[in-house]
Amino acid sequence: MGEAKRRKLLAVSDQVTSKPASVGLWPLSNASTQQGLDAWFVQRGIDPSRPRLHDTPEFLRAEAQDPKALNMVARLVETRSYTADELQQAERKILVAAEAVADRVARDGRHGLCVVASGVLSRILDELGVWNYTAKSNLAIHFPLSVSVTPRYFYSIDQRQFVAPHAIVVAPPFTVVDVTVRHQMYDKDAMAQYLPVMAATKEFRPYRVTPTELVSPESRAILRRQGMPVETYLARERSAMLELMKQLPSREVTLDGGRLGYGLVAVGGYQERLHELHGKNCSINGLMPMEIFEQDVLPKL
Repeated sequence: MGEAKRRKLLAVSDQVTSKPASVGLWPLSNASTQQGLDAWFVQRGIDPSRPRLHDTPEFLRAEAQDPKALNMVARLVETRSYTADELQQAERKILVAAEAVADRVARDGRHGLCVVASGVLSRILDELGVWNYTAKSNLAIHFPLSVSVTPRYFYSIDQRQFVAPHAIVVAPPFTVVDVTVRHQMYDKDAMAQYLPVMAATKEFRPYRVTPTELVSPESRAILRRQGMPVETYLARERSAMLELMKQLPSREVTLDGGRLGYGLVAVGGYQERLHELHGKNCSINGLMPMEIFEQDVLPKL
């Protein structure tokens, strides 16, 4: 890969949180929360000290009894502590894998590949033994005024139905890895051209997601006609989503003159392992996920 292309891919991936060493190497670590999560897994016969725990027979049994089990994995990824060596090794693997998927998405040219691409990236990272999870995300893109005076919103509630407007991967040391943000549907080409091929950051910057960012204008109009405030609707009908958003805090990636706001509204990803992913529904640029792994990732590691 040429140096100019690499710089473009990594346009925002070099942001590192500046904080005292005593706080921890990973900005979202929380020892007390991790202790509680570890206990939850141990009680179900699951070893919480190794990545890919969501593929173990013990976890699959627990998930069959508790649909929120995958949320617990995401919370563990976010709150556990990591050594400097763990993060350094993971960073190298994540960048190679993310660049490979982002490059295939760009070559593919289709819009709306976020769920597929993020799911494939997550499964590649699983194969490499890297802690990670796939998040379904609300997305607000704030552009420089020269590009757009109004933000572009991707809503999680449309026609009063939950949708997955966007998807990203969280993989320490990266709080966000977004390999498809440029390849969504935009009103004008300048919006896409402004965005990086891959948005990734090691910084944690909190982002406040407002109810009007979560719910589309059409859905808000329906609620108004029914005399129901958006906040009331969300509290009544989407309380589980709001609770998860408290546990997996919203975050932003800063850009040159703009920013990307992510509200993590659900945990997703492929149930199938990397070698089990076949068919058109998971191909990118005509390649199966395992082919991307073998052709584009492994030779660079």
